[in-house]
Amino acid sequence: MKKILFLLTLSAGSFYQGQTNRFTYELQYRKDASEEYRKNMMNLDINPKSVTFYDKTFADYDSINKQAHEAVSRYSTKTDQVIERKPDSFKNKWYRDFFDYFVVETNDEMKWKLLQETQQYNGYTLQKATTDFGGRTWNAWFSNDVNIKEGPYKFRGLPGLIFILEDTDKNFVYKLINNKKLDTYYDTKEFVETHYGKPAIPITNEKFNTYIADIYQNPTRMFSEKIKNGQKATFKNESVESIEELNKKKEMLQKGIKGRYIYIEKDKEPVFKSK
Repeated sequence: MKKILFLLTLSAGSFYQGQTNRFTYELQYRKDASEEYRKNMMNLDINPKSVTFYDKTFADYDSINKQAHEAVSRYSTKTDQVIERKPDSFKNKWYRDFFDYFVVETNDEMKWKLLQETQQYNGYTLQKATTDFGGRTWNAWFSNDVNIKEGPYKFRGLPGLIFILEDTDKNFVYKLINNKKLDTYYDTKEFVETHYGKPAIPITNEKFNTYIADIYQNPTRMFSEKIKNGQKATFKNESVESIEELNKKKEMLQKGIKGRYIYIEKDKEPVFKSK
């Protein structure tokens, strides 16, 4: 079978010579086995300055915007997995989008256990490794032939590139499906480091969770001022013109807040309490 990577023989050092190497993963994820998988394509960009991981749609829209010379198309993450770090580092900047834009700095060093088990994948021999992270146990399949110690999301530090990653319950499954070398350094500052010019607010995960939980408790307050000022609030193309109508939307809004993301790090997800 034809190998999906054309960078097989390069060393890690030569990967970081001025260009951006992009690895695209298919992500399937769900809350638990009772749900259907959600699917997203994710980019892992590696260049001399940084390693970034983000929803591929950001790059698709960025291409449209660059052709138009303005931000005509905007996108918000569907995965809550927008990450930036320095090469060869476990210290991550985790960019969080929830009405406002935030960044949580984390130190995510992982202890991997290498196993002798192997499998074939698109012409590569992959070796298995396991680790515990984020309240889940993970299996990674990496290639010693591709000397890049990176992988999806915050996962890194193995002797080679991670091709397949999944938790033991298979609620999160990543598969490397494509890669390409970009001719120049790919700048993500419009949609990773900022959200279309909106700077990221530094915050801890605990305060971020409190912020979301507060919105959940009173989800209509951000729209009530608009209505009091004679404006309309719109939900799924339905206009709401009175506070009474707005209050009837509370349950719908809470359901949307609670289900917006499936949190990959179970031990860091917000707790939603009903009054």
